[in-house]
Amino acid sequence: MTHVLHTVLVSYERPHLLKRTVKSYLRTVTLPHHLVVVDNGSSDDVRRWLDKAFTDGRLDEVLMLPRNCYPGYATNRGWELADERVTLLHRSDNDVYYHPGWCDEVVERFSDPTLGQLGMRTLEEEGPHAAVGGNCVVRRQLWDEGLRYDERPWTEAPFEDSIVSQRVLEHGYRWERVLRPCIDHIGLASSTDPYYQRTFAERGITFQQWGIK
Repeated sequence: MTHVLHTVLVSYERPHLLKRTVKSYLRTVTLPHHLVVVDNGSSDDVRRWLDKAFTDGRLDEVLMLPRNCYPGYATNRGWELADERVTLLHRSDNDVYYHPGWCDEVVERFSDPTLGQLGMRTLEEEGPHAAVGGNCVVRRQLWDEGLRYDERPWTEAPFEDSIVSQRVLEHGYRWERVLRPCIDHIGLASSTDPYYQRTFAERGITFQQWGIK
């Protein structure tokens, strides 16, 4: 089976990380693909770069939301744009560095018809985890069956990634993580970074809970 990948990169501020993510993705993706950036109400500087990247042909589509509607909402809006050829739906954050070979493992693992979701972050990076929905690939059939990310704001549903992984199980599929390292998370959380201060506050979690000083 020849897979077609529809990647939605959820973006919010941090243009230096966004640029690295897009560059590494384009350098390493080997499947037929469609790259969409859904921007969650970033500043004008970010939006100007997205406009240029689209004009230059680096991005296949850009959807700019009027405000921060949170990752779940942004992912659903981007996945809605997938055409009938797409077999795999991919969600990416804007702080990911892709290494060569990640597409090979995606193709290999989805030869198992019981696999519904494959987490792209490695066990070495994150350790045991109850979900894989933050940066992952999902079988298109699940979307056709009604699988969606939770669109509520973080104040009501702080972990939309855990929720969607549970929904994968409810649809009768399995989720797993990649076996081989394939990405780096380049947006390292810091308690002194205003971006993460705001993000953690909205999710109702503390840096101490995540072992961050």
